[in-house]
Amino acid sequence: MSKLTGSCNCGAIRYDVAGDIKSIVNCHCNMCRKMNGSAFSTYVVVSDDDFSLLSGGLKSHNVSEHAEKNFCAECGTPIFNSNPKYAGLKILHLGSLDDSLNIEPKVNIYCESRLDWLGHLPEIASLEQGL
Repeated sequence: MSKLTGSCNCGAIRYDVAGDIKSIVNCHCNMCRKMNGSAFSTYVVVSDDDFSLLSGGLKSHNVSEHAEKNFCAECGTPIFNSNPKYAGLKILHLGSLDDSLNIEPKVNIYCESRLDWLGHLPEIASLEQGL
């Protein structure tokens, strides 16, 4: 696999990942929805050892005893989560990757919390650009 690179919205944070992706998941839990302001969150799981922060400063917030969110200190873009249950892993926010067009989730988790309308996404009107 080629090296992954990532950044925040303002460009202060730059990172790369030298190793392989361990997993790609869509999380539908209520905490992820609340924490990220979205219908679900897509995460790219990589090894801590493969992740290198190249520039910028991160802030962190303990969301629960099992989740710490790390984000750009300047613009607030979420970069990764960490969880002691998954020691040795960085749980990258898909949106922080510079090129995520060819990355496809492999599993949905916490589906008991999934929003009902997500099953109807193909039926919702799709526009190439915003309104």
